[in-house]
Amino acid sequence: MVTPALEALKGRSTVRFVASFIGWLAGFAVVFELSRTLWVHVYMLPLTHLARLALGLLGLPAQVVEPTATAVFCLLQVEDIVYRVTFECTGIFALFLCLACILAFPTRGLVRFQGLLLVIPAFAAYSALRLVVLGLVAHWSPAHIDLFHLYVMVVANIGFVLGLWLYWLNTAVETDLP
Repeated sequence: MVTPALEALKGRSTVRFVASFIGWLAGFAVVFELSRTLWVHVYMLPLTHLARLALGLLGLPAQVVEPTATAVFCLLQVEDIVYRVTFECTGIFALFLCLACILAFPTRGLVRFQGLLLVIPAFAAYSALRLVVLGLVAHWSPAHIDLFHLYVMVVANIGFVLGLWLYWLNTAVETDLP
C-alpha cells in the first residue's frame, strides 16, 4: 500500500528528491570526515556512557574507557568482554541516512524541522539501546556476539531507519499535504 505522502512524492520530482538526498548525504559525509574527533566527544562517548548507565541499572557491571585525544573509538567493558565502540556501533551512519531522507523530502521547512526533532532523540535512544543489547549478549551468550553485531544489528538499523522515516511521513508530512 502506498501512503498519501509517498504518492505525493510520485507527483513531484522523484529525481529532485534523489538528487537532494544524495547531496545531503554527501554533505554529512564531508562534515563528518572533517570533524570526526569532535563526533567522538559529542555523539559516541555520551551514548556509550548512557549505555553503561543502563547496563548498570540492569545489574551488569560496565565501564567506559575514555578515548585518547585523537582516537576515533572508545571502549565499553561489560564484565570480561571489552567492546571497541566505533561509529558503526552507534548507528551514526544510519542516522545520517534518515536525516538525509527527511531533509530531501519535498515539504515545508517546519515539517522537516519537526522530523529532525523526532529523529535525533529517537536515534540517541536507539543507539544507546544497541550498545545495551550487545552488553546483554556479552553477559548471557558471549558466543553470539558476532551474530548480533554483524547481522541482527544491521537488520535492526535498516528497520529502524525505515520505520522512523515512514512514521514521520505518515504523521507530519501527511498533515502538510494539500
